[in-house]
Amino acid sequence: MGKLKNEMRKVHRKKIGKAKERLKEFEKGKDSYEKLNSAARRIFYKRLKAGYKFPVRLRSSVGSEKTSASE
Repeated sequence: MGKLKNEMRKVHRKKIGKAKERLKEFEKGKDSYEKLNSAARRIFYKRLKAGYKFPVRLRSSVGSEKTSASE
């Protein structure tokens, strides 16, 4: 049972690491929101709930998308 647990830890650590890398690229503006995988989106939503603030570049582009979508 211990071997399986260790293997699952490795898989989880790798998955979360890749998700955090995707989020870093998203924050830099190199990737779009659509390219985030489900793990990255989940982390992103958790950050938003905790009071995460968008970088200035993203905040202006996200705001403009919301206003155009609501019209």
